[in-house]
Amino acid sequence: MDALSREQIDRLAEDISFVKKAIEKNSSILRQIDFRSSLRLVTLLSGISIFFFCGLFHLLTKHFGSFPGIPTSIKAVSFCAIALVASVIGVLKNSGILKSARFTSPGISLMRLIKEYFSARMYHHFIPMGLVFLFACAYAVATGNVRFVVPIFSISAGLIYNSLDAFLRIDEILLTSYWFIVTGCIVLVFNTISPLLSLSLTVGCGMLLLSAIWYMPQKKRAEA
Repeated sequence: MDALSREQIDRLAEDISFVKKAIEKNSSILRQIDFRSSLRLVTLLSGISIFFFCGLFHLLTKHFGSFPGIPTSIKAVSFCAIALVASVIGVLKNSGILKSARFTSPGISLMRLIKEYFSARMYHHFIPMGLVFLFACAYAVATGNVRFVVPIFSISAGLIYNSLDAFLRIDEILLTSYWFIVTGCIVLVFNTISPLLSLSLTVGCGMLLLSAIWYMPQKKRAEA
């Protein structure tokens, strides 16, 4: 009887191990990553950076009378600073996600993670939205409606975040997507708002909102 019980236990252990491996194989590594902890600093820095550079260009425009009036050297330094900040934020984002991924898959590489993310299904979601965004921006600039670029960008970002939620199932991203879409539509209707203020209110506030939710304790976040 003891031998039979031991044999049954061994078989049960093998079955459990088989099922566990099958689940791990068929589930995407993206569903196992803690994006909240990995990206909350990135979203905070992104929101702060948008407000900072929008404020900087507002002061420069006010000081020199117009954007074209800003000296080329100051523009060059400002755009280099934007590129540097964007690069640092990008590195922080990739390293944070990769660090979280290695908790569940210690041997995973950045290239493997990129392949997991940019699947054929993702391409079919994002390429059409990207093409529509580029066409809309090009049309707005060509017709002299440059003010429409920021709301178009905000609405497009909202649609992309909405699609991300369908893959990652993160409620906070879904909330942020609606913020981008709603504020983008408001700015589109009230197009007398300056582009710099529009960018701060739409994308800047959206990133800060997402970061604030992710920095909340788990219980408070669940209630929100």
